[in-house]
Amino acid sequence: MESLCIGSRISVTGDSATVKYIGTVPPTKGEWLGVEWDDCTRGRHDGTKDGVVYFKCRHETSGSFIRATKANFGVSICDAITDRYTLPTESGDSHIDDMYLGNTKIMKKIETVGMDQVQKQFGKLNQLKQIILRDQIISSAGTVGQLATLTPSLVELNLSKNLISSWDTVCDIVKQLPFLKILNLSENIMQVTDKALSQPEVFANIDTMVLNKCCLSWEELLTCTTMWPQVTELHIEANNMTHLSPPGDKLNHVKLLHLSGNPLNSWQEVRQLSQLPMLSCLLIKECELSDLFIKPGDFKQLKELFLDRNKYESVHDLNPLNNLPEFIELHFRKNPALNQDRYDAIHDIIVAKIKRLQRLDRLSVTQQGRFTAEMDYLRKYGVEWRESGGHQDPERNQPSQEFIENHPRYMELIAEHGAPDDKQFMKISSALKGNLLELIIEAPVKPDFKPVTKKLPKSMSIGSLKLLIQKLTKIEIRNQRLVYISKENPNLIVTLHRDCESLDDVSIEPGDVIRVMKPEKGLNYIDIAEHNKTMYRMIYGDK
Repeated sequence: MESLCIGSRISVTGDSATVKYIGTVPPTKGEWLGVEWDDCTRGRHDGTKDGVVYFKCRHETSGSFIRATKANFGVSICDAITDRYTLPTESGDSHIDDMYLGNTKIMKKIETVGMDQVQKQFGKLNQLKQIILRDQIISSAGTVGQLATLTPSLVELNLSKNLISSWDTVCDIVKQLPFLKILNLSENIMQVTDKALSQPEVFANIDTMVLNKCCLSWEELLTCTTMWPQVTELHIEANNMTHLSPPGDKLNHVKLLHLSGNPLNSWQEVRQLSQLPMLSCLLIKECELSDLFIKPGDFKQLKELFLDRNKYESVHDLNPLNNLPEFIELHFRKNPALNQDRYDAIHDIIVAKIKRLQRLDRLSVTQQGRFTAEMDYLRKYGVEWRESGGHQDPERNQPSQEFIENHPRYMELIAEHGAPDDKQFMKISSALKGNLLELIIEAPVKPDFKPVTKKLPKSMSIGSLKLLIQKLTKIEIRNQRLVYISKENPNLIVTLHRDCESLDDVSIEPGDVIRVMKPEKGLNYIDIAEHNKTMYRMIYGDK
C-alpha cells in the first residue's frame, strides 16, 4: 500500500489489473481503487459510473472498482526465487519429504529417484544460469543488493506475467545481474520513466529482449529501445500493433525481429523495416497480410522470413522474394494458397519461383530437388506460356506482360534449362485432363460451408480426399463419414470407408457428389464390395 499509485499492478484472485484511480466513489464511503483488468471481460464498465468519468479503459467492460483489501500488491523477486526454488537448510540437510500419489483414502508412497540431486542443483542459486519466474506476482526488486548475492551468475531471466508496473523496477533488477543476456518481460504493462531512459548502461549486456503482450504501441516500443540499443533479438508478439513507422537510428543492431500476431494488414507497414541494416530474420506470422512487394534496396540482409497463417491466396504473391539478395529460407504454412493443390506440388512451385531458396517450411531444398521443381514448373505452365505469346524460337518468344508478372523466373528458367517442347507439356495436359474427375463436395453437417466443385485425379485415395475435405471444411477426419451420390442414379448412396482405395476403384464418375455426413438411420448405405458386384452384374450380366 505504501508504494500504491496510478499505474500500479495488482492481482485479485489470480486476475491481473492496472490501478487507474484511487479515491472515493459517491455515494459510498471510503477509498476505492479503479482498475482496468487485463481480461477485458472481467469488469463491468469503462471507468465511468453514474455519468462520472473516473478513469478510461481500452474496452467497455474492462473497468471495475474494488477495495484495496481485496488486492494483492505482489512480492519482491528475491521472495519469489526463494519460494519457487528449494534452498538448503542452514544445517546443509537436503532431505526431501516422502512423496505420495492418490487421495486421502488410498495413498501410495513413491520413490523419488534423483530428487536429492535436483534439490542440490536448485539449492545452489548462486550457480544458476537460468531462472523462470512466470506468474509469481512479482512487483519489486526487493532490498538493494539482495538479488546480486542470491543469483550472481544469472544469464537468462523469465519474468513474464507478473505485476511489474515500471521500467524503474526492471532497472533495479537488471543492474544486480551483470551477466544477464536474455530478459523476458512479456505480459507486464510497464510505464516508461525519464529515470529509466537515462540508464542505458544498465542493459549493456542484454542481447535478447522479449516483450510479448505488453500492450505496447510501435511508438512506445521505439522509446523503450533507447534503454537497450544494442539488443540483437527482439520479440514483440501480440501487442495489437497496426501501424509501423521507420525506426530511424533505432533497432540498428537487431538481427531477429518477431512481430507475429500484430494485425498489420498491409505489407506497406512491413516495408517500414526494410532499411534495418542487420535484420536477417523476420517473423510476421498471423499479421493478416495478403500482399507482398519488394523494391530495390529493401531488406538487403534478410535471410529468413516467417509468413505462416496469413491470408495469401496465391503462390504468385511470393514472386518478389526472388529479388532479395540474401534470402534462403521461407516459412509459409497455413495460408489459403496451399489449399489449391497438394502440398508437395505447391512446395515445388515456390522452390522454382525463388532462385536462392535453400529451406522451405523446414525442409531442405537439394540440388536435385531444385532441378526437378524447375523442370516441372516449365512443363506445368507451358500451355499458359504458349497461349500468352511464348515460343521455342527465341526471336518469337514474347509472352504477355501478365504472364511475366505471374511467372517472372520463367524466361530465366528457359535460358537455363531450355524451352519446353509443345509435345511434352501438351501430352501431360491432355493426359491430366482425361484423368480428372469433376466432383461436387457438400457438407450438410456444416451449414456455413457452401458446396464446391473440384477437379480431382482418379488416382486420389479416399484418405487423401479426407485430408482435402478437412482443409476445405475444417471438419476433422475422425468426424467425417464420406459417401458419394451418383449423378445418374441419385438414390445410389455409397459409403467411402476404405482409405487405401482410389476414386477410380469405387467407380466414381464425373458429376457425382461427395457428401460429408454423420451416421443416420434410414439411409440406404451400400458396402463398396456389394456395390462393385452390382456394377459388375449391370455390365456383364449375372455370370
